[in-house]
Amino acid sequence: MTSNKVAVVTGGGRGIGAAVSHQLAADGFAVAVNYSRSARDAEEVAAKIVADGGQAVAIQADVSVVEDAERLIADTTARLGAPTVLVNNAGMNKAGAARKQSPADFDEVIAVNLNGAFYCTHFALPAMYEAGWGRVVFVNSPSGGRRPAPGMSAYAAAKAGLVGMTKSMALEVARRGITVNCVMPGFVATDIVSSGGEAGVEALTKHWPSIPPESIASTVSFLVSDYAADVSGEEIGVWRGGPVGV
Repeated sequence: MTSNKVAVVTGGGRGIGAAVSHQLAADGFAVAVNYSRSARDAEEVAAKIVADGGQAVAIQADVSVVEDAERLIADTTARLGAPTVLVNNAGMNKAGAARKQSPADFDEVIAVNLNGAFYCTHFALPAMYEAGWGRVVFVNSPSGGRRPAPGMSAYAAAKAGLVGMTKSMALEVARRGITVNCVMPGFVATDIVSSGGEAGVEALTKHWPSIPPESIASTVSFLVSDYAADVSGEEIGVWRGGPVGV
């Protein structure tokens, strides 16, 4: 493992991102807790990490904006050191049937979930190349091909894109000491899940095992460790097999 243990977690102040931020800090990483709008949440996560003896800063950036993504990596480098771990967790959804969903909503979902992940990775990779070591993790979804749902065309397209990006990038960096993987959470009670409305949450609760965000964080912890040095280009499901009782 590189001596420069610095990680960036996009959308790191809430839900899965907060759990990942805390886990990586416990693993000894200095953590840049990224947020777009929820400053208080990200600052609380960073403050808790510092109170526990770790190192963390909250950094605002809208990863769907290329200049913000570049600034996120630059600010992390200036304040903590060049990051060699990037967890692309930031995401959002605007559900809607294809005939009703506006092109603007479609574009926004793609921009945050897919474009933002590429932008951040693009700007983080040079330092990983220089270090000869790096870890990129995309937080994905069963919607990205395993279990798509109606009304999720934009979100499913973005998440399926992450699968292809994972596999292609993993081949590009295979000889550089860098790995690229996807983590696919099952039903975790997050803001994205609740955006589907109460009926959607009720259906998920009925048919899917509930997965704590700490389980996703533990999987990320493994993937960024030296134990997973030969795991790359993979989509790791954390969902206990998927839907039950259907």
